Amino acid sequence: MIPKAFETVSSAHLSLETTINIYPPASDAIRLSLDILSFLKQNGLDAHELLKLPAVRLRVVDDTRPLRDYFVSSSHNTYLLAWQVLGRASSECYTHVLSKNARCVEIDVWWSSKGPIVTHGHTLSRSVTFKAVCEAIDEAIRDEDWPVIISLECHVPIAHQGELVDIMKDTWGNKLVQEPLEGVGGDSISPRDLKGKILLMVEYYPDAYCEEISADSEALDHDSCTSIEYDEISELHYEIDPVLKMANHAHAKIADSLADLGFYARSMKPIKHWLTEELPSPPYPQNILMNINESCMLSMLPHSLSELIEHSLHRIRRIYPRGVRLSSSNLDPLKQWRNGSQIVCLNWQNFDCGMQLNEAMFAGTPGWVEKPRRLTGAERNVKLTCNVIGISSLPRPKEHTEFTPYVHAELFNSSKNQDWQSEHIKCKDVPEDGVDVTWNGCFEWKFEEDDLTFIRLRILCYRGLLRDEEMLVFCARLHDLEEGWRFIHLLSMDGRRTGATLLVRFTISGI
Repeated sequence: MIPKAFETVSSAHLSLETTINIYPPASDAIRLSLDILSFLKQNGLDAHELLKLPAVRLRVVDDTRPLRDYFVSSSHNTYLLAWQVLGRASSECYTHVLSKNARCVEIDVWWSSKGPIVTHGHTLSRSVTFKAVCEAIDEAIRDEDWPVIISLECHVPIAHQGELVDIMKDTWGNKLVQEPLEGVGGDSISPRDLKGKILLMVEYYPDAYCEEISADSEALDHDSCTSIEYDEISELHYEIDPVLKMANHAHAKIADSLADLGFYARSMKPIKHWLTEELPSPPYPQNILMNINESCMLSMLPHSLSELIEHSLHRIRRIYPRGVRLSSSNLDPLKQWRNGSQIVCLNWQNFDCGMQLNEAMFAGTPGWVEKPRRLTGAERNVKLTCNVIGISSLPRPKEHTEFTPYVHAELFNSSKNQDWQSEHIKCKDVPEDGVDVTWNGCFEWKFEEDDLTFIRLRILCYRGLLRDEEMLVFCARLHDLEEGWRFIHLLSMDGRRTGATLLVRFTISGI
C-alpha cells in the first residue's frame, strides 16, 4: 500500500518564493517587533524605508557567450511530485519548474499499451502521457524566454520512436530546434540565438561504450562512470501494464529521426579517456555533451579538478544524482559548479541544502548564469562581519507553545567552510501567530574570497538530545549580498514565504 503522504503531495510544493529578497513585498504588509522598531529608532534608521531595500541584488546576465560558458538551472526527474520510488508523475511539475526558470528539465519516456508515457520506470511511480508533458512544456515557454534544454531519457523501442518525434514536432512547432541554425557555428551559438527555443538532448551510444573500462584517473571504475545505472527498484510497478512490465530498463537504441533533433546536444556517458579525448566528428556526432552521474564525478575529485575545469571550457557536462537517492535528496551542486560542470540536476521536490544553493545561484535570473572566469584560487582575502539583531513574527513549531530558537550561520567557501550559532532563547506561551526574538549577536569570518562563495542563515529549534528542527532559511551568493542594514525575509523549509523578517547588517572588507 502506498503511504497517503506520498499520494497527495501537491505540485504547489515546487513553487519556491526565493525572489522575495530581490523584490521585497510592500512594507505596510510587514509586522515588526517593538524591540526592532526601538533599535531602528535609536540608530536613526527608518523602518519603512529599510523594508523597501532588497537584501540580494538582481544579477544581469550576458546572453552572448557560448552555451558552455553558463551554469544552467536544472531539474532531475522533473515529472515527479514526490519521492522517486513512490511519487506520482504529473505534467504540472513542468509548468511549475519552468515558471521558476528551470532551463533544463528531464523527460523519462517509456512505451506502454497506451502509447508513450512519462514515468520512473520499474518503480511504484504513476505515469502521465508523453503528449501531456510536451503540451505543458509548450505552454510554459514564451518567445522572450532563455532556451530550455530537454533531457530525453528514451526507453521507447526504436520502432516507436517516430511517434515521439511526431508528437514533439506537432506540439512544439517552431520552438523546437530541428536543424542547425544558419550562419551560427555550433561552438559559438549563444542563448541570444535561441530565445524562446527548445534544445532536445538526445542520447548517443558509441560502440566503445560497451568496452570494459579500466579504473584510471580519467575513466575511473566501470560501475560509477561507464555503466548504465539500474536506478532504485527494478521489480516493482504501481501501474500494471503488460507492455511496460516487459520493457528492458536499459536505454533504447536511437532512431536517426530522433537523433537528428539532438544536433546541438548529443548526450553521451563516459567512455575510456573521455576527459582528454577530443571526440572528433566524424566518427562522433557534433556537439557531444557528457552525461555523468554524481558518484563518478566525486570519485575524480580533487585529484582531477584542473583537468575537469579545462574540459568544461570546451564541452558541456550534465551531472545527475546517483540512483540510491530514493527520497529525492540532493547532491551538493557547489562541488560540481566548482569543477566547471554546467548542468547540475537537482530534485526540485526537496528544498534541502542543495536546492537552497541552487536557488541562491539562479533566483531572479533567466535560469542561465555566467560561469566565473576563474573557478580556482582566491580573488582576495576578505572579512565578513554580520550583526544579527532579531526576528519578527517567527512562526512557532506545530503543536508547540514553548520552544527554543537560535540562528545558525554558515559560509560555503572553496578553501574553508565556517559557521556560527547565536545564543538559545527560550520562548514560552507562544501564540499561533508567532513570536519575536532578539539575539543581538555578531560574527566575523575571514576567508579567501571566490566567485562561488555562499552564505546561509537558518533559524533552528533546539531539541536537546534529538536532532534540532529546521524552521526558516535564507541563502545567498556572497557576490549578490547587499551590504548595510537589511531585513531578510526568511522562507519555510519548503521554500515558501512566512512573513518572518530577520534584521541584520553585512559588512565585507578586504584584508
